[in-house]
Amino acid sequence: MKNRPGRKRGIWAIALLILGVTLIGGPIALMVSQFNGHRYEGGAMLPTLPHGELLLVKRDPPEVRRGDIVTYDTAEWQMPGPFVGRVVAVGGDHIAYAEGDKTLALNGQPLDEPYVRDGAPGAPGLSFAVSVPQGRVFILGDNRGNSADARYHSESQQGTLPVSAVTGVRIAEDNALMGTLGLAMTAGTLALPAGIGLGIAALVARRRKPVPAGPVWGAVHVDEP
Repeated sequence: MKNRPGRKRGIWAIALLILGVTLIGGPIALMVSQFNGHRYEGGAMLPTLPHGELLLVKRDPPEVRRGDIVTYDTAEWQMPGPFVGRVVAVGGDHIAYAEGDKTLALNGQPLDEPYVRDGAPGAPGLSFAVSVPQGRVFILGDNRGNSADARYHSESQQGTLPVSAVTGVRIAEDNALMGTLGLAMTAGTLALPAGIGLGIAALVARRRKPVPAGPVWGAVHVDEP
């Protein structure tokens, strides 16, 4: 029996449509379930984050590391949140600054902070020395001269917050996962129109070349006299 006209194109069309929907829908579902968009407002993270910057953050991160830019809840400080800041020390670290120092000291070593505004890691000159308990973090803003961060809340666990107060970790634009998801969605947007085009071509082929009538099963052949 001959193949039905446009059959192969129809199969490819269905395959491409399924692939396109999967490549677009999968990343969207992942983004909705695990990530949030957060509009940053304020000046505490200048120059790293300008006012109005839209951040992509991973919700409920499994790990919080030094240097992470995070959104965090300040309920322990009795302040409305969420805030945005940078984790400079984690559980087990000792973080310190004395007025006049050129850098913060992390575990007795100078902490390199190229992101700090105007190269002023201790502005406005607030000294502190904190041993961060396990399960807690010490968070500062990059604009030390305009950030109501851990330095101003020493009465509450020396300004540290529980890791559970971190509600999200910023995902950088050049993150490998984001790049992979972007490529997948791009491939999906190419597969969908290709599938639609092949589907249309298959329908046109079927209409132009109708399937010839074949024998009817069960029919009785009668010879002419």
